[in-house]
Amino acid sequence: MSDTEKTVRATVKSDFNDAGTERKFAAGETHDLTAGEFENYRAAGLVEATGKADTADTPKPARAKRPRTPRAAKTAS
Repeated sequence: MSDTEKTVRATVKSDFNDAGTERKFAAGETHDLTAGEFENYRAAGLVEATGKADTADTPKPARAKRPRTPRAAKTAS
């Protein structure tokens, strides 16, 4: 992993071994993964993003406008 490569902090959801790199991961551990590693493991359901990193770029949804309801007309007595 190079210094300029973006990393993602991730929590391991279940124990697994990466056959390509021979790295071992235990459930509950937190690791800094490259963006590519994270996407591969996430797609397999093995990890999830930790902390604010996964929500930092997500804007809040816009508040829906409520339609105005006309008030009932006053009746003359």
